[in-house]
Amino acid sequence: YVVEEYFLKGTAQGYRKVGEAGPDAKWQAAPAETSPYATRIVVVRPADPKKFNGTAAVEWLNVTGGLDIGPDWSFTHRELMRSGYAWVGVSAQKVGVEGGASMAGPSTGALKKANPARYGTLNHPGDAYAFDIYSQAGQVVRNGNVLGPLKAKRLLALGESQSAIFMTTYVNAIDPLVKVYDGFFVHSRFGGAPGVDAARVAPQA
Repeated sequence: YVVEEYFLKGTAQGYRKVGEAGPDAKWQAAPAETSPYATRIVVVRPADPKKFNGTAAVEWLNVTGGLDIGPDWSFTHRELMRSGYAWVGVSAQKVGVEGGASMAGPSTGALKKANPARYGTLNHPGDAYAFDIYSQAGQVVRNGNVLGPLKAKRLLALGESQSAIFMTTYVNAIDPLVKVYDGFFVHSRFGGAPGVDAARVAPQA
């Protein structure tokens, strides 16, 4: 396996809700403001293209502890590597990049704080843009060259705990608009989900 890191930058789309986000999961979103961003992704891929099974598992990295971690990679990496998957971790949320308040308290391990020389050029405009950043990361995995010589036939979206509640909103409201991922693994969700503007928690679906 080969491990590589890439910086991903562009303009991210925010979203606004259309109607109510009820418990039936029939949520509607529409484009809102945009903002420039620069984040990073980590790619773990088979070194031998013949070992690649065609599926890239793209994980929304968890920031509950105030820094990026990949719990689904930790839980599944033996099977992923044994079966020939590629794995991509996405720094989708602001706390993991910029720092600030997290569910566990003040962040001390955010990328820009942990290594300013390496990550000082990153810029995350806020979690309202996290959904589109995650979509763009998937598009780059499918259509870009971040997998080296590999070409992904399928993209599987992964999210655990706090990432899983964001993934719930993504599945309900964002995926119907963008259709980037082929399947979802929503893992250990603790109830509720943020609105499409990431500013509140909607009813559980």
